[in-house]
Amino acid sequence: MNKHKLNCVLLHGWGTNKSVWENLIDRLKVFNHIDAICLYTIAEEIKANKVEDLAIYIKSKIENDTVIIAWSFGGLVATRIATLTDKIKGIVYIASSPCFLNKSDWNNVLDKRLILNLQYNLLNHPKKTIDYFSKLIVQNKQDTKRLRAKIKLSVADEKHSSILFTWLNELVEIDQRKEFSALRLPIQYLIAEQDVLISSGIAKQLKELQPQMICEIIKNGSHALFFDHPQEILNMINRFISAQIE
Repeated sequence: MNKHKLNCVLLHGWGTNKSVWENLIDRLKVFNHIDAICLYTIAEEIKANKVEDLAIYIKSKIENDTVIIAWSFGGLVATRIATLTDKIKGIVYIASSPCFLNKSDWNNVLDKRLILNLQYNLLNHPKKTIDYFSKLIVQNKQDTKRLRAKIKLSVADEKHSSILFTWLNELVEIDQRKEFSALRLPIQYLIAEQDVLISSGIAKQLKELQPQMICEIIKNGSHALFFDHPQEILNMINRFISAQIE
């Protein structure tokens, strides 16, 4: 695969918008074309906002030889797309999980109570709840204050609170471990050591599902890895593309 023929789709996470990728998008030189997708725009256009609906729509628009880079909630959409088309040449998951809800055989992610509390607060105080979450995802031990200032411009608009509410339902209901395990394409998983939402302990569980994938833990990284470790993330993605897909 010639790198200059590769396309890239970027999928953002819950509580943010596609501008989260601005720190990386101009520096991803390995791709011929990059499309940072706004999931809210799609949801409004198709008048449906579940993972299945988003994936079906994106699948219909995606180009051949596409690599998906998906952050957090966006990883659920990426996995579903990959089950629907053979146009996907690889997936880079950043601080994501095929199942976001803690279960007896799957921990290191979110307790249901946390998700339900977010939903309750989102209904009553949407702006405050989205702002709170945006601060949560950049927490680390080194540079939280500066990172909060950087992510401020990428916070989702409160007008999308109904979409965000539905996505929280999806985090409770969706378990894609079987689908993720069945994927037969190059996969890179980037996990943050200090992620307050997804514990780095998930790496072992992920490797059990996909033994052949590349899984790396970024030291001192927050959930928003590309904000606090942009060059390191960029280097890792470039190495993955060069080794596994080109």
